[in-house]
Amino acid sequence: MTPSDSLRTSVGSTGHAFSGETCTDLYAERVMTPRLALFSVLTGLAVCTLLLRWHRCRSRRRKVNPFQEKVVFKSFADLGDHTRWKRWLTCFLASTVAWITVFLWCTSSMTTANRNPAQPRPRMVFSFTTTSQGIDKIRPTLDGLVHQIDDFDAIYVVIPRTYQDRPVTIPSWLLAADSTLNRTTFYGLSFATGTSPYHPKVRLVVLDTDLGPASKVLGTLLVEQEPDTIIVYGDDDRVYPPQLRERVQHYTQKYPSDAIAVLGGWISIEDGLYCGRSLAVGVNRVSFVGGAGGVAVKRKFFGMGDATMPAFQVGNLSKACFLGDDYYLSHLLSRNGVRRRLVFDSCWNVESLSESFSHGGLSHAPSTHPGGANVEHYQQCIRELGEHHDLSGDSEFGSSFMFVFSRAWGLFRGLWNLYVGSGFVTC
Repeated sequence: MTPSDSLRTSVGSTGHAFSGETCTDLYAERVMTPRLALFSVLTGLAVCTLLLRWHRCRSRRRKVNPFQEKVVFKSFADLGDHTRWKRWLTCFLASTVAWITVFLWCTSSMTTANRNPAQPRPRMVFSFTTTSQGIDKIRPTLDGLVHQIDDFDAIYVVIPRTYQDRPVTIPSWLLAADSTLNRTTFYGLSFATGTSPYHPKVRLVVLDTDLGPASKVLGTLLVEQEPDTIIVYGDDDRVYPPQLRERVQHYTQKYPSDAIAVLGGWISIEDGLYCGRSLAVGVNRVSFVGGAGGVAVKRKFFGMGDATMPAFQVGNLSKACFLGDDYYLSHLLSRNGVRRRLVFDSCWNVESLSESFSHGGLSHAPSTHPGGANVEHYQQCIRELGEHHDLSGDSEFGSSFMFVFSRAWGLFRGLWNLYVGSGFVTC
């Protein structure tokens, strides 16, 4: 069986269709509808509370002077009651109409954005890093990336020359010979590049310095120098849907100034209740985005030329920042004023991804933190960089709202887990 045959077999086994599947932007269902429902519930509770307080005050006044209110002001009170009810009903109906109008306008604007005239096809590449632990198992991942409905312009596999002080052996199906690599430098950083015999669009970036999991982006920054090139980065143990490039183009044209992802959340310094849990519905902007689901950025988001170099300081930071790539890369985007946005799509979502192999990475490492080793490393890295770098203020509703929401949700989860017998676990 040839490598190409192997690729086709593997992609078919994932259950993804190459064509015939219509992808839908689920913004209305996953963002606007939950917000409208939440607002309706809160409005209803507020109206009921005000009516209850009014009724209690009225009952209290009757107890103080029951005969005078009954004899003298009976007809006036009845008229006042009727007027108040009409007033409350009018306010409630006006609020309902206003929010339905907002909802329909937002939905209409999303549909209109989807119907914009076709824009020029941007250059788009995919990038991921791998090590000696996974380099022999990445064929299914390459499979899904090579066989896209709309092809990527290049697929970068970033490999450190050494991993944990041991040389990384690149298999012959991925690299014919080390002599085929071209050595070069970028502002003092030395690396080598070359095309893989596996597929003409698969290109290797071999780093002389191990930059950790953040290499999935940093390695590609060394070779892609066009500011508007879209870099989609992900993990080496995920099989991405064949519609990925198409959907990324859709969302990057809709939100040209944002980093786009399908996985992300809110986190702050010493947040022991929320634990950086990913947010599933109702949000647009988040503190950090997760690379496992795929993240789309533009090359210029990390600075151009020598302005890119601060990103490579990760090698001089602690193990927490070195391994906490999702937080570190989100920190770089935040520092450059780039918002991180979650999108909700019927084809590109976390549920559609399958694992090509069990990675055994940081998310599976032992940890006493309720959020796991990932969140533990995020917290340690925040302390190292400074509390003002916790990214809590970058979320859509601001740090104050998310502070209350995150802890309320963590408390609810903890009580629920306690009720079902799992102990007070907030994650």
